[in-house]
Amino acid sequence: MPGATVEVTSTDTNTATRLTTNDSGYFEAPYLLPGAYSITVSAGGFKKQVQSGYLLTVNSRQNLDVMLEVGGADETVTVTSSAPLLETTTGSVTASLEQRQISDLPVLSNSAILLARTAPGIQWTAQPNYLALHSNIGGSAVSAAGGVGGNEFSLDGVPNLAGGRRAGYLPYTDTVAEFKVETAPFDASKGHTTGATISLSTKSGTNEYHGVLTWQH
Repeated sequence: MPGATVEVTSTDTNTATRLTTNDSGYFEAPYLLPGAYSITVSAGGFKKQVQSGYLLTVNSRQNLDVMLEVGGADETVTVTSSAPLLETTTGSVTASLEQRQISDLPVLSNSAILLARTAPGIQWTAQPNYLALHSNIGGSAVSAAGGVGGNEFSLDGVPNLAGGRRAGYLPYTDTVAEFKVETAPFDASKGHTTGATISLSTKSGTNEYHGVLTWQH
């Protein structure tokens, strides 16, 4: 459907990205933050299609096929879905943690990146000693390929690397919204490493003022 209007709206911040489909009915909304979205598609002579509860995960590319029904422009078809979609655009093996899991699982120094050790296919190569908040040596001591090639670390889509192919910054658990570990990064967008690709996404702001207090013994 060429010339259809597409609006991708963040449920958390109510910010919208507006697009128009091309001659083949294709549209693309790049560089979206992970989170929940609603997608509205409208065109003359067709019912407006609204899909809410669409979940976009960190470091992913997802496809959405929209079917428009013939009808009046004032008629709306609403589809609600909160189930995660199957990733069909890559052959990578991944493990993801959501914000509640990151907050509830115990980790030394409340350093979220240590949770990479729990991902299937990851080997832990460090001693189980106490790590300070910025001890990136022990925090980076994981491997998915027997220690060959090192790992790739990113934070909010940008490289998070220090010397020796270690993580540059170890974010506090409460600041992390989502965590993804790719133990077999076969996707064509990768290639800087033969080891694991570890991606973290920090929390974005909302329209409500709030604070959090945590402690660890």
